[in-house]
Amino acid sequence: MRAAQEQIESLAFRLQHAPGVGAATLRTILRRMHQEGLDASAFLSLEDRELQGRFKMKTEACDFLRRHDDSLDAKWLQLEKMGVHVLVDRQPGYPARLSRTLAGTAPPVLYAMGNLDLLEPPSVGFGGSRKASEKGIKITEDSSMLLARQGINVVSGYAQGIDLAAHRAALDAGGSTTLVLAEGMLHFRIKEDLRRFFDEETHSRVLVLSEFPPSLAWKAHSAMARNRTICGLSDAMVIIESGPDGGTFEAGKTAMDLKVPLFCVAYASPPPSAAGNTFFLQHGASPIKQTRDGMPNLAGLSAVLSASPIPSAMLPSAAPELSLREDPTPYRTKPKS
Repeated sequence: MRAAQEQIESLAFRLQHAPGVGAATLRTILRRMHQEGLDASAFLSLEDRELQGRFKMKTEACDFLRRHDDSLDAKWLQLEKMGVHVLVDRQPGYPARLSRTLAGTAPPVLYAMGNLDLLEPPSVGFGGSRKASEKGIKITEDSSMLLARQGINVVSGYAQGIDLAAHRAALDAGGSTTLVLAEGMLHFRIKEDLRRFFDEETHSRVLVLSEFPPSLAWKAHSAMARNRTICGLSDAMVIIESGPDGGTFEAGKTAMDLKVPLFCVAYASPPPSAAGNTFFLQHGASPIKQTRDGMPNLAGLSAVLSASPIPSAMLPSAAPELSLREDPTPYRTKPKS
């Protein structure tokens, strides 16, 4: 059984590198194989005309599959040494939540390193500016800490600014986090902010994911695709600070399109890095304001995470009626004079 699984993983890896086989074509191939009950050996035994006709593969892709490639073998071996798992759509281990939320647009292949069990618990995605305000970083840290302490997995994109603050705070609080890359797994490097968490003991609280060919370098359109995957892995999305356009703005719009509950920080006077927050708040995002003691009001988020509700204790020293009232205090970027 495991041998057959390894064969489909290897096949998906090779197909992802074949000329003319993009994500949509690979998704179609895997779906058709699943429908027809074909394993990897049966697929590879098909003649080229069948691959071209039934699976829409081009001649160059068929030729690529038939020949040996030392460089691909070297990449596969490198992934094995790193402890990377290959998760294939419609196969055991592929995250059901991602398939359910993204439906026919889910990544056909995921490369995963770390604790695969983190694909299962309730998860909240974080998005925000790489050049976030000091206040935005503090709100991120507080929110991520509160969620992590309640067993909620924190998902973000491993970029500077809001992403790293969310990852770091979750781990500092003793919780878990998922790093979703905008590049291939072979480009993954542990950033200084998180280095202390990659020892033997705490590594079990981290999952690193990439949907891209392992040697692919960072690209802007990959970051957009990565943000969509973050939405698909999350039970709710939190936008801390968004510009009026760009990656975080698109991530927020994607969450709305996918019907993923969207929460957005409400500032009394938004900093420049949060100029796009008003758009989301005006288009249905639930506001995150602050309690009397300045902590994030996560009562609305708690209601969404019904599988693992966040107790009111997440809102330190705030009375329930204050935490749940309709008009808590917007975040201020500067103290009142």
